[in-house]
Amino acid sequence: MENNAYLRVSGLTKKFGDVEVLKGISFDMAEGEVLSIIGSSGSGKTTLLRCLNFLETADSGSIALGEKVVFDGENPPIPKEAAKNRLHFGMVFQAFHLFPQYTALKNIWLAPVLRKELSKEDAIREAEVLLSRVGLSDKAGNYPGELSGGQQQRVAIARALAQKPDILCFDEPTSALDPELTREVLATIRELKEAGHTMIVVTHEMEFARKVSDKVIFMADGVIEEAGTPDEVFLHPKSERTRAFLDQSLK
Repeated sequence: MENNAYLRVSGLTKKFGDVEVLKGISFDMAEGEVLSIIGSSGSGKTTLLRCLNFLETADSGSIALGEKVVFDGENPPIPKEAAKNRLHFGMVFQAFHLFPQYTALKNIWLAPVLRKELSKEDAIREAEVLLSRVGLSDKAGNYPGELSGGQQQRVAIARALAQKPDILCFDEPTSALDPELTREVLATIRELKEAGHTMIVVTHEMEFARKVSDKVIFMADGVIEEAGTPDEVFLHPKSERTRAFLDQSLK
């Protein structure tokens, strides 16, 4: 692993009952990189992301961000510490998870105010800037039910950015969207890359993973079967399992 890595994940394991979902996951990434995680359903991709975001607690292993160890399986954080560490990782979910009773703007400014990080006035100003960044200034007063799926996902991205996370994490951000709305959301993620955001994207969009990522991880049965640059993984896969998955996915 790189000594100067921005994120270092070492030996992460996770069981649900007798089922071992993560079997010693290790990888690192540099600041400003985009890492795509690909693999079949049930390979452990979402569980890995949820462990990084402290939505699940790994059984063992460690997670370090810069010089700070944010998770140590031998001394797991108490819930209050885990909640604080979660702020390092902004999460964008497959199903948006917006509050239906609040406008697009309030979905973005609410959390920084509740956490007492910003005054309501400053949080609203920042939320307006973030809505503009995702191309939705004209939808500030709309409720989630009045927005398309792609627009809802872009509001969810703006909400994650309001947290000012070190790493943005996306869990299949386009799987609930039709092709046109998928393009809209992926274009927003591309713009975030150009702005220098560090991102981890669990995705089934192979073309996106190939063109936008700096690194690609292919997971199978709870392990990293293969990792490398997009060209290494997509054009010169070493593993038979990777080849079989790509043959199926790229049809």
